[in-house]
Parts: sequence; structure tokens; C-alpha cells
Amino acid sequence: MGMGCVGRRMHLGWIVPVALVVFWLVIRSPLPAYAAPIQTVYRGSDTLPRIALTFDDTFRPEYTLRTISVLRDRQVPATFFVTGWYVMNCPDINEALAAGGFEIGDHTMSHPDLSKLNYEELLKEIGGGTETFAWRLKSRTAPYLRPPGGKAGPLVVQAAAAKGFTHIIQWDIDSDDWKGISADAITQKVLLGAHNGAIVLFHCSAPHTFEALPAIIDTLRGRGYELVTVSGLLKGDRRFVDVPVGTAVSTAIDRVVEEGYMSGYNRDWFGPEDPIRRAQFAKVAVNVAGLHTDQVEFDAATFFDVPRLTDETGGVRAYPFDYVEEAVAAGIIRGSEKDGRRVFQPDSSLTRLQLARMMARMMRSFKGYPEALPGTVVQFRDVPPDASNDVQLLAGLGVMRGYSAGYFQVEAKATRGQVAVVVGRYLDLPAY
Repeated sequence: MGMGCVGRRMHLGWIVPVALVVFWLVIRSPLPAYAAPIQTVYRGSDTLPRIALTFDDTFRPEYTLRTISVLRDRQVPATFFVTGWYVMNCPDINEALAAGGFEIGDHTMSHPDLSKLNYEELLKEIGGGTETFAWRLKSRTAPYLRPPGGKAGPLVVQAAAAKGFTHIIQWDIDSDDWKGISADAITQKVLLGAHNGAIVLFHCSAPHTFEALPAIIDTLRGRGYELVTVSGLLKGDRRFVDVPVGTAVSTAIDRVVEEGYMSGYNRDWFGPEDPIRRAQFAKVAVNVAGLHTDQVEFDAATFFDVPRLTDETGGVRAYPFDYVEEAVAAGIIRGSEKDGRRVFQPDSSLTRLQLARMMARMMRSFKGYPEALPGTVVQFRDVPPDASNDVQLLAGLGVMRGYSAGYFQVEAKATRGQVAVVVGRYLDLPAY
């Protein structure tokens, strides 16, 4: 099938680097004590006119980059299942995938026949693609495994679950592009099998896939199908695939997203259990307080680690600089001193105590609440004295709550889901 970025065979020059990366990824991803159930999916629901286009074998730049270009030109969401060896040696393809915002699933580290591996070998292979991609690109990936050749016996399923995967993604329409058939033949194969919830298998290494895609895309859309990622199939009527319906958290997330205070990572993922970064919360706080404007008003940076950054046109990027400066001007955030410089640590995770203090400042500034709520005594063993009034204000009004044994868990990381809940409660508070 050709050599591609570095060829499909292992070359002695990079056996050692790849082996080191595999070792690093394995020790970085210890076996969980409990493996959640994993689902094998061949197709999505037939109740919605959605089809997912999926792509394997991203190792031939001359074909893969053209495939990506077609998808981007036609604004088609798609899911790519990447192999770790190819990710290590095909930087142009990696960057194109990241720039296109495509969903990234796993296609193992070296593309072996998983049915022939033992459990320990499976643990080294499964996750190699997504972990290497996330490491190289600092990009999110989806917890989906596509086994090479679709071979996924019970041991593969067990190992995938142990590595944190939630789904094994198969397909119910094989484009047969890997056989080297013509673009017209690929097009006919896909269009004849098209149906609600279809998962279509393509290979970027095939010579005529990119030629077939325009007709496939245009015809499917002409028939009324929405082209989505695998997550777009799995989520059904939900707003986000990772937010279960019918919970207080999901209700809060739906609200803050609908009202424009927060957003998902993309149209499919919100990350409710992910820690929220300090700069991300500054943006949320500014949105909730209605402080953001279309123009960047600030010339000088308050914090050494939040400089003015420009985009490709020379304009100042609003995030994080402008949002942080707006939050500083409103007294919501303060930062700290380090080595004689004022810093904000924008990429650090926000702690529960920091969240409480910032929310308390908002309650006083924008809703008129006092420094301390009269007649309210809510004490936590781990809250420092200088933050006592802030935490008591929020706890007394039910905006934030503590945990058992009288602890607030001040150093615990505030998650995106928790912030959505807290923001919702803040919005419901009347003015004092």
C-alpha cells in the first residue's frame, strides 16, 4: 500500500524512540482499580437522520491531507482513528487534524492484530494512538477504540475498558476503499447503504477516497442527512455526549450553555468532570456579570503571565487577556505575587476555595450582599480565617456546600460541572 510518512514497516532508527514513548504512556496510564462497562457500537440510532463518516490509517500524506482538505472545505465533522506510530512520524497530518477540529479516536499504537495479543500486550497497544496524539498536540481525544480489522474479542474489550475507553467503534457500511476500487465504486457502495445512524468506514491510505468524498457528502446532505462525528451519533437528543440527562448537573449545564455563559469544548463534549482552569473561570465570571465587550479596552497587562496576544491578523485575542483584565477591573480576581511580579496562573486548575472567593466578590459587587450574612454561622475545619466570610456567605445561601465531617475541601479542584451548578444558583439569587 506504499510507504507513507515513514512506511508501514518498523525502521531501526525509530524503534527505540517509539518503545520509550510506549513505556512512558503505559506508566503514565496505570490500570484503573475498576473498569467501567464498555459498549461495542456498529451503528447509531435510526430515529435521527445522522451519519458518521470515520477514517482509519492516517499515514499517507498525499492522500490523507487531501481527505482532510475536502472535509474542511465542506465543513464536515468526522472522526479519525489514529495510530501512535503514524502520529509520531506524520506531523503535518497531526497538525491538519488538530486545526480541523476533528474528533480523534484510538487505532492502537502499532496497528497489530489484537486477537493475537495477551492482556499485557493489549494494555501497551490500546490507547497508544490517542495518548500519543494528546501528548503531541495537547489536544482532547475521545474514549473510543477502533481495533484494527474490527477484531475485538472479550480480552480486547476487557483491556479497552481497563484503559478507560467507553466504546469500541465498529461500522456497518464498509466503503471498500482499501481494496483500491475507483472513486465511483466507493461512492456507489456508500450511497447504496446509507441509512439513519450509519457509521461509514474509510481509509485515508486508500488512493481514491478523497476523490469520492465530495459526491458522497453532497448527495447525503441532499438526501437530508446530517453528517456528524461518532459522538454526534451516540449523544442522540442530548446536548453533549458526556452529560447524562435528568440530573441537577445536566440541567445546570443546559442552562449556562443555552444562556451563553459557558460552552462545550465542541458541539459534542462538555467535560463536566474536568477541572476548570483559572482563565476559563475568569471568562465565565465576566460573561455572567455582563462585563465583556467586543473591543479590547486594555493596553497594559496586569499579570506577567497573561500578556496581550495577537491573532494572525494582528488583532488582540480576547481570550484570555481581555476577559482576565475585565475580571480584574471588576474586582473579581486578584492574582498573587511571584518573584516580584504579579501573576494569575491562568492555566492552573481553580480550587473550590478560589471559586468560593471569586463568587463571593461577585455576590457583593453585583447583587449587593454584605461582607457576612447576618445570623449565619457555617464553619468548616479546613477554611482559613481570611476566607471564612466568603465561604459562609456562599454556604449560608446554598450556592456552594461542604462535604461530610465539616470539611469544605478547599484544595479540591472545581470541575466544569460544579461551576455550572454554582453559576446557576448564583443566577437564581435575588438582589440583597
